[in-house]
Amino acid sequence: MEIKKETVINRPIQEVWEVLGNQFTTAYKWARGLIHSEGFGKPMFQGAECSNRTCEVSGFGTIQEDIKKFDSKNYVLAYEVVKGFPGFITSAVNTWSLERKGNETLVSIHLKMQTKGFKGAIMGPMMKMQLNKTVTGVIDDLKVFVETGNPSDYKQKELAKNRKKAA
Repeated sequence: MEIKKETVINRPIQEVWEVLGNQFTTAYKWARGLIHSEGFGKPMFQGAECSNRTCEVSGFGTIQEDIKKFDSKNYVLAYEVVKGFPGFITSAVNTWSLERKGNETLVSIHLKMQTKGFKGAIMGPMMKMQLNKTVTGVIDDLKVFVETGNPSDYKQKELAKNRKKAA
């Protein structure tokens, strides 16, 4: 299963990388569906502040991601979900890449997942529909956050809802 999305962010590539790459551990501040995210582990790539991230995902639970590529020169970030997904998902790798377009940035996201067995065959198409919607939303969230410095309207509503639950 593969999902690919692109968008143009009206900011220089360094500003986009600052949020996406350098602030990898705090994606919950802008990305829908994430209640909290936190980095840990000794960095394996130059420029990275950690080697792993845990994310508390709304309505799902906690997942752990391992950084597979962190290239601040070519603006590529890839990470794999290694814990927390259902057993019928054998692999889930998300790759972000940035390309300079004058004073704007082309952002590409490429999610590759593999499933197995009967459950994977049955659940795969439904998951792809849901993930397609989520990936579209997350890339839009990144665009709004980088361009305005504020979370998207969707993410702001989500943050307000989570604050009410915590109170």
